[in-house]
Amino acid sequence: MKQILIFALLLTVGKTIYSQEIKTDSLLTEKQNAEWIAEFEKLTSESEQIAEIKKKIYADSIYIRQNGYNRIGCRIIIRDGETFKESLEKANCECKIVFVLGFKKSAYLLEPIEYPKTNRILELVTEKNIDKITVLKGDIASALYGTNGRCGVVVMYSDNRKFKRKIKNVL
Repeated sequence: MKQILIFALLLTVGKTIYSQEIKTDSLLTEKQNAEWIAEFEKLTSESEQIAEIKKKIYADSIYIRQNGYNRIGCRIIIRDGETFKESLEKANCECKIVFVLGFKKSAYLLEPIEYPKTNRILELVTEKNIDKITVLKGDIASALYGTNGRCGVVVMYSDNRKFKRKIKNVL
């Protein structure tokens, strides 16, 4: 019986020692985003581009943009024994690509954390609804979108009135 208890104790201690997080470069960096944009620009079909945009938006939704703390694209890692607030204070910040759905006189930021209805809007986005997709990089993106645009901006344009009405109904 003692041997089983000692084994369980060693197993627990060993698990604690070996399960500590090894820091990897898992943050969104400007270089990673530039690589994503380069791969995105190689896509020829609009349906592939829209699918990649949706995947990227969903993947980046673990990153938050909180300007109150001067944090842009912060990844929050909550460790055992930490509260959300403590994790937020230790968050590592980098950058993320800004996605926008643009119409003639209006535009909507596609950011699931800041705008929870983004997921419903993304369900409506299809190849038929989007007329043009534009990628803005560098100084142009920063000039138009400030520090949020430093890693690039992807704008999907639509002139479809029915689509715009559907978006307004979602909002």
